[in-house]
Amino acid sequence: MEYDFEFKNSILATSKKIDIIKQSVDLGDVSVKNLLDLLLADGIHIMVIILIAPFLIPVSIPGSSTPFGILIILLELSVLFNRQLILPKMVSEYTLSEDSMDKLFEVLRKAMSYIEKISKPRGNLTKNPVINKLNSIIIIILAVLLFLPLPIPFTDFIPAVSILLLSVSCLEDDSYLLILGYVASILTMGYFASVGYIGVEIIKNVIYYLLSFI
Repeated sequence: MEYDFEFKNSILATSKKIDIIKQSVDLGDVSVKNLLDLLLADGIHIMVIILIAPFLIPVSIPGSSTPFGILIILLELSVLFNRQLILPKMVSEYTLSEDSMDKLFEVLRKAMSYIEKISKPRGNLTKNPVINKLNSIIIIILAVLLFLPLPIPFTDFIPAVSILLLSVSCLEDDSYLLILGYVASILTMGYFASVGYIGVEIIKNVIYYLLSFI
């Protein structure tokens, strides 16, 4: 698999980068390790964007949530602590079919077509190393939320959108989009906190109700 395109300091929009990546991926099944080999030379943001794609699909790709969520966390931890990325075998060997890859790139193309209508290089926040560390911490928290087995609508989609905004803002050097990503992240965490609070209250009420019969 060859990758001859230079992305660093490129004027290409993120969606065009994704199209180039799609053309660079060999036909057939693609493993997570192959994707990493293809993309990591240009930083983690484009990789994270591809990894959150399954969470943006109404019917997610079976079995992708765990390996993709783990990989997002490991990628951000490697940036946060400046460590070499080490993948568990179950993550590195996870394979996406050609059909699944097509779905991922299609949903990303649609998502990016909306984001790039409002995104352009603005401000200097994305160039601040402290801000970049903060972004990694926030994305790790959001990725953990993706793991929660909650039978409630949008518990995958909402944190995925927040991660998408943060990652794209860094690629596009868009401080305004970064701030929007922070707002979305705060709302996401608030949503999960409210869901957790309501869940605890329901459990308490059920317990009290059952105890009333004793």
